[in-house]
Amino acid sequence: MQIEASGKSVEIAIQNGLLECGKKREEVEVKVLDQGGMFKKARVELSWKEPGEENEVVEDVTDDVSENTIATEIEVSQNEDEAKESLPETSEKPKRVVDTSRLVERGKEFLLGLSRLVDETADVQAEAKENEISFSITGENVGKLIGYHGENIQAIQMLLSGLKLRSEGPVRMYLDIDGYKQNKNQAIIDLALKTADQAVKIERNIHLDPMNAYVRRIVHTTLQGRDDVTTESTGEGEKRHVVIKPIFKK
Repeated sequence: MQIEASGKSVEIAIQNGLLECGKKREEVEVKVLDQGGMFKKARVELSWKEPGEENEVVEDVTDDVSENTIATEIEVSQNEDEAKESLPETSEKPKRVVDTSRLVERGKEFLLGLSRLVDETADVQAEAKENEISFSITGENVGKLIGYHGENIQAIQMLLSGLKLRSEGPVRMYLDIDGYKQNKNQAIIDLALKTADQAVKIERNIHLDPMNAYVRRIVHTTLQGRDDVTTESTGEGEKRHVVIKPIFKK
């Protein structure tokens, strides 16, 4: 499987691609399509093999794609992707419960040192659940760490995930800065609900703007409990988006 990603630099493009496909750097092969320049973005191609694509026994338990379901060019894989976006998290393999206490301390130390560079009053909190850690940074000036359209926060989260050793097992690590992601998620939820109401009112399908898999999943999850609309992702690559369809009752 493969996807294309872009960014202001090759490294940012790679990070965006990893966020999109839900893979770690060592799990993909990277091909630089365009180094980019002053007036254009860098482009890279990330490729990998999913379990079942080759006759090998896969022993590692990969991270669930709660934030980033992939969009592929293969029809069968697109159907599989659709199911992952629209359904709650599931796992075919029993997950090994991981002791996250050391990861919490390393993560807090790393984030505190980074955030104190821009805000001496910065504070870092962490909430650990089963195989999942959510970090949050608060302070007067920590908004500087978010970056344009959240590019910095994505890069910091990638560095944060890099603190995890492979021997520590599957642990998902999330980062929010000054409530940025929480507010962004709520805006997505509000958009999904408002658009669903509109689709029902005009009795027509409504196509949302192209969005990454993490945002698409929020839309699917928000509307999956409604009996008057259904959702579907369509398109490929950067053009992949959600269609909200009204259900016509007989």
